[in-house]
Amino acid sequence: MIPSKSGTALVHRQPIPSALKHPLEAHRGAAPLLVVKTHLSTTDPDELLPTYARLYPGATLRPLSGTAFRCDFGATTAGPVSFVAGNWDLGGRVEAAALGDRYALVFGGEGSSGDAEVEIRSRRLSITPGTRALLLVPGRPGNIRLPVGSKGRTLTIEQAALEAHFAMLTGHASRGAIPFDPDLDLTTGGGATLHGIVRLLREEIERPAVSPFVRPHLFDVLLTALVTIPRHDGLRLLELPPPRVAPAVVRRAEEYIAAHAGEAIRLSDIVAATGAPARSLQAAFRASRGMTPMEFLKIRRLEQARQMLLAPQPGTTAAGVAAAMGFRSAGRFSVEYRKHFRESPSETLARGRASVAR
Repeated sequence: MIPSKSGTALVHRQPIPSALKHPLEAHRGAAPLLVVKTHLSTTDPDELLPTYARLYPGATLRPLSGTAFRCDFGATTAGPVSFVAGNWDLGGRVEAAALGDRYALVFGGEGSSGDAEVEIRSRRLSITPGTRALLLVPGRPGNIRLPVGSKGRTLTIEQAALEAHFAMLTGHASRGAIPFDPDLDLTTGGGATLHGIVRLLREEIERPAVSPFVRPHLFDVLLTALVTIPRHDGLRLLELPPPRVAPAVVRRAEEYIAAHAGEAIRLSDIVAATGAPARSLQAAFRASRGMTPMEFLKIRRLEQARQMLLAPQPGTTAAGVAAAMGFRSAGRFSVEYRKHFRESPSETLARGRASVAR
């Protein structure tokens, strides 16, 4: 067990529960991840509160003392993740005696008139656009004062999804909410990286059409950044050398990857198939194969793409094959393909068409 600062146990070693292995979506044979959008402009905080409370369980809204209320509020939800944008023209107060079952990463939006003031357990912090963000934890009280002209930009994520990812990486399940430090510096390397990942995932969710391989990968990147960049007691588990696993675990991973390379699998799927913590599996893969499991998956996908180009169907294009095999950029696919096979995808496709025409 790892003790927290309060003296209570934070994490304990145990098998990863099956219910935690796929917190974001079922991949194989599943429908694309459903994206739901909500928008509301109102001068009545009670009108906004039901929507607000779904995204910030346990939180209430109030106008600033002696002022009216006006807010333009929008949310985009994909699975357990929501991106929220609120323009608080006349300011407001957010009060949560104990936030419910969601973590909330709160940024100041561009064009905000000033810093939002935060109080968490008598600790006073600020949300400064581009400089400081706030990370709220389920079960922890917090109050935020939004000045007139505030523009809030927030990522919320279901508690179960984030804690399942922590268990997948470490082989330890969190006992209660991960006790993140609420103050996040966006000017450091880690904070700036996390901010960039949040923006990238939001852009991808807003795109009208995207490869089914892309969003699951970006979700994994986001979840890994969330559990490894902000400060919390469980980080020591990620700093310890990972437990060693038998060579048979690597073979099982390779077999699983080869069988499912054409599907939108994630690292969590490979971990579930092998029963080894992600860090142990990655270390074993690097030691025996000189690459990570996800790099091995990319090679298998390149090989499947080559087979598609060598035996093309009518209408097959290099860009279409790149998208079908989960490459976000046709240009990047071409670079990776040439590096691996010493010819371009279009050259392989031309040979494939010539062979089919014979």
